[in-house]
Amino acid sequence: MTFSRPMGRKPSPFDANDYKITRFMPKGIAKLSLVDEMMWDFLKDSLHQGQTNHCVGFSGASWGINLPVQDDYDNQDGHDFYYECKIIDGEPDDEDGSYVRSIAKVLKNQKRIEAYAFANDMASIKWWLLNKGPMIVGTVWTSGMYTPREDGTLDISGTVEGGHAYVLNGYRKDDYIRIQNSWGEEWGINGQAWISSANFEQIFRYGGEAMTAVELPLGGKEITSNGCIAGLIEKLFDIVT
Repeated sequence: MTFSRPMGRKPSPFDANDYKITRFMPKGIAKLSLVDEMMWDFLKDSLHQGQTNHCVGFSGASWGINLPVQDDYDNQDGHDFYYECKIIDGEPDDEDGSYVRSIAKVLKNQKRIEAYAFANDMASIKWWLLNKGPMIVGTVWTSGMYTPREDGTLDISGTVEGGHAYVLNGYRKDDYIRIQNSWGEEWGINGQAWISSANFEQIFRYGGEAMTAVELPLGGKEITSNGCIAGLIEKLFDIVT
């Protein structure tokens, strides 16, 4: 049995001024990953958008509570971010969903990010997740994805139910990507599930977006995860670019 859930992501209109993620990545051999598995954890319960189409706002709040720099966002922040997105969209208070680019602009206005960029291939998405941090994504969502399997993995079969915004915050050695959703901790495993990189690439091809950002540290500090020293990665990143 599948259960309908609220979504609300609309594909961002084309903008030739968007940065590509490669602008913030090393080139050549330096682009090789230092690790082959990484989980960017968060120290709160997963957020819950309720029966609203506010997933874009919640994708920003969910991204913020993840390491390596952790904000103290909650459900109200997710709703507030959505309405700030709608002001940017020129549709204040409308409840018809928003764009991934709009949440990027909201986070920049909040001075939580310095810049944002979009990835257009799986190699760049994988490298960023392994070496830099989580990403906000928007893709189609299928009926098979509503309910994760017992092992926490997603099935992309079924009909396309709409567009959804969520966070990618981990990459496993077996090429599974961890999703952090905004449907509460009861969905999946504490609000998270796994999708194979092949399946994610399949849905990503249909107008998908993957946005990352240069996150500004809180009080000049970064929190580390899984023994990965974020500051060391930053120094290496500065050297090779």
